[in-house]
Amino acid sequence: MLALAATLGCLAYQDKTGPTYPLEGVLPTAGGPVSYKFPRSETIGRGLALVLRDPVPPGVGGSVRYRRYKSHDEWAGLTMERGEFELSRRGRTETMRGLGVVLPSLGERAGKYEFFVTVDDGSGATSVTGERPVVARYKGAVPMEVLALHILAVFLSMVLAIRTTVEALVNGRYRWMLWATIVSLLLGGFVLGPLVQWHAFGVWWSGVPFGFDWTDNKVLVELVFWVVALLANRGVRRSRRWVYLAGVATLLVYFVPHSIFGSEFDYRTGVGRGTAD
Repeated sequence: MLALAATLGCLAYQDKTGPTYPLEGVLPTAGGPVSYKFPRSETIGRGLALVLRDPVPPGVGGSVRYRRYKSHDEWAGLTMERGEFELSRRGRTETMRGLGVVLPSLGERAGKYEFFVTVDDGSGATSVTGERPVVARYKGAVPMEVLALHILAVFLSMVLAIRTTVEALVNGRYRWMLWATIVSLLLGGFVLGPLVQWHAFGVWWSGVPFGFDWTDNKVLVELVFWVVALLANRGVRRSRRWVYLAGVATLLVYFVPHSIFGSEFDYRTGVGRGTAD
């Protein structure tokens, strides 16, 4: 139960602190609060819908200023209009009504938009994010079954890693758990993970030695610690200290936000990082 609770907490933290998690919240205005939701990840072929959700107070309007990230583009502007908008994430589509715009899809994997959303309540205009733009990244379509299996394998490896560490703490029989942890980690991080990466960005691996994607690199660090723990406990050897270190390394890895230094297309050079485009 402890392993399950810790895993759910770590994965929820990973999900919500990652740069692709939708930006949502409530902005106070003279007419009343305005709820907003802006995706920060979208699939090539779909427009990027930015929405102020109903009920939008009377007299409140919105506009969007946007351009391609890392480009020489001039800023373009759009006025939000009332309508029904679709936002997608992980194979699920959410329909919402309100004021919104839909930015045209980008065609490059790991291409990004940067944008500002401004809300005007009649007494003045306010940028939802102040002087800092929101950045949204595009990716190729990932089959839902591949993504689901990847998430399940990562969840399982995390549960087993914490369970193994707890077993070592009580000086129990943890050797078979070491093997189970490593096998599930290999499946989730080094088989299904690269498969997701290939569908999304056209590359199998963008960590060391090919790049600096922290998502790839941190799972590599995690694997190294668990392999050392396994070697330290082979045969008649028994070293609980290395199991503790591997467990701590796993927790630290999951407290690093998802997708830092991830795939990114640079429109100024026409070259991508961690992507085939």
